[in-house]
Amino acid sequence: MSGNMDYKISSIEMRNLIFEALSIEDISKTPRNQTFKQYNYCGCISDLIAIVDFLAVEHALIPRVVDIFQKAWGNPGDSLFYASNTNFTPQNLDVFFEELYYLINQNVISPGANGNYGINLPYFHVTEHGLKCLDSREILPHDPDGFLARAKTSGADQWEEFYIGEALKCYNSGAWNASIAMLGLAGEYLAEKLIDGLKSFLKKNEGALYSRYLSELGSKKKISDKYSIYEKYLSRIQDKKKSDGTYQYLDLNSFKRLIDIPAKSVYATFLRLTRNEVAHPSQLKVEKNEALVLYISYLKYCEIQHKYLMFYQNNS
Repeated sequence: MSGNMDYKISSIEMRNLIFEALSIEDISKTPRNQTFKQYNYCGCISDLIAIVDFLAVEHALIPRVVDIFQKAWGNPGDSLFYASNTNFTPQNLDVFFEELYYLINQNVISPGANGNYGINLPYFHVTEHGLKCLDSREILPHDPDGFLARAKTSGADQWEEFYIGEALKCYNSGAWNASIAMLGLAGEYLAEKLIDGLKSFLKKNEGALYSRYLSELGSKKKISDKYSIYEKYLSRIQDKKKSDGTYQYLDLNSFKRLIDIPAKSVYATFLRLTRNEVAHPSQLKVEKNEALVLYISYLKYCEIQHKYLMFYQNNS
């Protein structure tokens, strides 16, 4: 192994692993066939870190160098040492405890637990707020099945799934630039669908705008430039009002509340970066954390984009 630094887990990955560890219901996906659900979401830090360690190995975020020892639930355990009783390096253990205390400060988990535990750490329980949070954890690219399922639920078609699937393969093999270039293809494909969807909608409902839209699109070659035109015309019809002051397309206008302007900018920049820079010689090198942020942004934003697509399809 070239060095343990190669397997540093980021804060967001660690937080996601903790959420996953707390929410698991299938005992076969844990190192000791025990889950927090079995124990009313109460336990000890040693219980949590054993499952998080196991999941990190299963997701190939770190290598397996030692098996997790069997211990009784709620046992505080021994001090942790890399390659002795944990697969986490000291650096990854630091990230674990940083995220653990972050979740305590956010009232996701709380020190102390009822029953045969104790009133202070290392014993803890998941709060009522925390139980709700477990259902809304991020789906990260180290979980390709979950990521693809989330994309499919949002409305992704077979070609979007194909490009995203190829991107995930690259991501999980450490090819960050190739991963983002492939994800860029999924983004470009989706952008083309949005541009064409608005075209069909305008043709049926806004004849004058339709002609101008076609004219402006015809003068552009880059997908990022076409997308900018799409955004301009979308803004016009979203804000269009009837004579009585109500919005002409109320449902379309309501989508504006689902995503803010910075997020729109991220998506437009994403298209420009991935297709105009990453996919061409540019001496641009993407790091893992940068790629991770783009994946999270992409999945969230594309859920919104498919709402627009559905509107165009239903009104064309």
